[in-house]
Amino acid sequence: MLIPVKLFVALSLLWAVAALGVQVLAAWGGGREDYSSRAGSSARGIAYSFTVAMTPRHKESVSRHPVKFAVGVVMHIGVMLSLLAAVLLVVWPTAGSAALSHGRPLIATSLVAGLYLLVRRTLSRDLREMSAPDDYIAIVATCGLLVLACVYTGDAGSETVYLIYAGLLFAYLPLGKLRHAVFFFVARANHGRRLGRRGVYPPATVRTA
Repeated sequence: MLIPVKLFVALSLLWAVAALGVQVLAAWGGGREDYSSRAGSSARGIAYSFTVAMTPRHKESVSRHPVKFAVGVVMHIGVMLSLLAAVLLVVWPTAGSAALSHGRPLIATSLVAGLYLLVRRTLSRDLREMSAPDDYIAIVATCGLLVLACVYTGDAGSETVYLIYAGLLFAYLPLGKLRHAVFFFVARANHGRRLGRRGVYPPATVRTA
């Protein structure tokens, strides 16, 4: 039973990688042409975009909402660990089972964080007005994965359910909001690349010789 299930997960992951790859290539080549003269380093701009530019001091959304930011980070870490565990269960079952077993406290904390964000989105009038159905689908789907990760026992039945759910999540990944798991990094890299080329990133006050 597990062999066809693992094949399903592998094919779903392959589909997700291929579809997201096409989307990334299309997005990366879009946008307005940059006609500015090169005044800096794109590589240094990307490095700055993923490090100093993301600290609370430089990111207003973090400095003004540190608790909500921390909750979001915890939830995302748990989801990424749960998806990684699903991949490991296919290619290296012992490591995948160990990741879920040892990571259960973190995953449980991530589930609490996810449920908090879901309740907050539901109760907040402002968030409800700006939320599309896919916003709710994404968080409910990821909370479902976290629930299964928390109750995973390692037996064949538990592993089958977990892998089928993870496979469905991989299949959905390129189709809705969950694609931001990839496009967050793509967008920040492109942002840093452009500003680095223009000499804006890193700012002169933090540049090194």
